[in-house]
Amino acid sequence: MKLSLRLLGTVILLSTSYSTVSCAEQQSSWQTLRDNPAVQPSAASNPQELQLLANEFLQVIDDHSQPVANATILLGYELGNPFNGNLVKTNAAGKAGIPANWKAALPITVQAPGFVTTTLPMVQPGSHRVQLSRQEGAQEFEVQGTTSGYGRLIQDGKVDFGLVIPAISREQMLAFDVSAMISPKIDTIEIVGNRVNLPSNIALPQQTETYVFPIQLNKPDYRVYVRQPGNYKLTAIHGQFPLQRVVNDIRAGKSIFEVINHFNFTEGGQTDVTVNGNLSALNMDVNQSRFDSSVAVRAPNLGANQIMLSVSLMEQNGLFMPTDLKRLTSGQSMNLKSKGTNRSVLSLLLEDNTELVNNTESLRGLLGPLFDMAELLPKNTLPVVLKGPQDFSRLSFAFQAASASGVQPNFLPLVAKPVLSGNIINMQVPQLLPGLTPVATYLVFSEVEVLGEGNTKSERRTRMWEIWSQAWLNQVELPKIEFVKNPGRKYRWEILFLARPSHFIPNASGNGQVDLTTVTHITRNALDI
Repeated sequence: MKLSLRLLGTVILLSTSYSTVSCAEQQSSWQTLRDNPAVQPSAASNPQELQLLANEFLQVIDDHSQPVANATILLGYELGNPFNGNLVKTNAAGKAGIPANWKAALPITVQAPGFVTTTLPMVQPGSHRVQLSRQEGAQEFEVQGTTSGYGRLIQDGKVDFGLVIPAISREQMLAFDVSAMISPKIDTIEIVGNRVNLPSNIALPQQTETYVFPIQLNKPDYRVYVRQPGNYKLTAIHGQFPLQRVVNDIRAGKSIFEVINHFNFTEGGQTDVTVNGNLSALNMDVNQSRFDSSVAVRAPNLGANQIMLSVSLMEQNGLFMPTDLKRLTSGQSMNLKSKGTNRSVLSLLLEDNTELVNNTESLRGLLGPLFDMAELLPKNTLPVVLKGPQDFSRLSFAFQAASASGVQPNFLPLVAKPVLSGNIINMQVPQLLPGLTPVATYLVFSEVEVLGEGNTKSERRTRMWEIWSQAWLNQVELPKIEFVKNPGRKYRWEILFLARPSHFIPNASGNGQVDLTTVTHITRNALDI
């Protein structure tokens, strides 16, 4: 049963975004110069003298458009290449003067404490603004409480559960941390004399259901974790799944995609919280908002080995909360539960690359959260031929506002994994769909940490380096930066091609003038190194 619960969150938001990882210590061969007194801020003591020296500036800001002081900016591929004095430092206003020797297009790479290293690949001489993303924090803040509002739960063959998650912005979907959705921390409960591990943000109200014999469930508490202080909107979603049907399907060797549609999401609750440290007793009702409307979704014609998942979302003040998740086959239409007037649908195209595995241990690894609870199932009845784990690295996303007539997504083609050769990354550029225009190529280098225990393992991702370009690129030459790597963790390059409808008018702001709020289509893949 635990897998079924994890399944709903993992597939929802593993699909929307990305794996989870931990904090990495960032350091490069030239980064240590950042604190060298010889590298002085570009601001002269006399502001008028600064104007005379340079009428144009490089400016570094954070995600709230606030200046970032003492950031180092490298022009070129390494210190002293292509000219001496190609490393400058921002002043208190986040500005740095432009070296007179900058005559041709060069990459700009910016580093500052607490931020992700950011590169704009080929930038013409002149004034530019670079926006840095805050790096995921090393410290985690715990928010805990109890879920309630499930009503009177009768023995009806359905397991009721709650999933507590932070709402996300559209921009956060790019760098999504799955540990915020499916907690890598575990809570252990006892069921029919067996210890069962559940992700800490899953709640099980007190109930009794039967599979072969009665099973008592009772874990009303939740724990969620965030990696930055700030304001959050938490959502508690009330869902159900038919215990016997889901267990039987999984025991019959069906993939996770074949059981998703058994999950029924009925209602949810939200609360705003300011996190500056650990919080306790933040109790949440799951019955504040009934998911009483729907949005029609129709799948396009899919390839023989392709799968489409659609997540309905409701928006409040620029933050999105899921209300339903369904799998659609080629050409199929389905109604997804929804709520409110600001509704949208995130659809995902991926390949069903699960493999049949003739090994019961693979069952324990893939379906462990369900079968940990199901120690009550006779082991000698477990199927021998099972489907192995799904790879979510290759995905194509389509984000659409819901309409009265429903939505029918189209997808950018799936792309191949990037190829890394020395300091060169080669990428497969997708074919552009009619009515869309390219927005950006986004590359991100991350440290990936495996968290959790046993069958509740999760990944947590910490971004180390982001590369942004306003054009779709098939190749990027990386500046020569060396990061300190932890031998116990793996590292990942992800590539994303972003597009928007041609009639959307972007705002000029942020990373090299990339407006993420207009992005509706993304195709991505990843390479672990």
